[in-house]
Amino acid sequence: MAVLILSLSGCEKDFDEKYQDNLEKLNEAASEIEASVDQQLAEGREADTITESAKEEERLADTEAETNK
Repeated sequence: MAVLILSLSGCEKDFDEKYQDNLEKLNEAASEIEASVDQQLAEGREADTITESAKEEERLADTEAETNK
């Protein structure tokens, strides 16, 4: 009986260590994914800003062209 209890205790410790290792790996992967998504969102916002700025410049140029006719 004592051998069985010691064996189960060892298995539980082994499981806990593997669980903790896997949890750390998952957290690292999640952090990398989050950083990548944040960067992509920032790049998308920058592209939106550039697009809006270009549209505004085009509107101003069109307005100026109409005024000069």
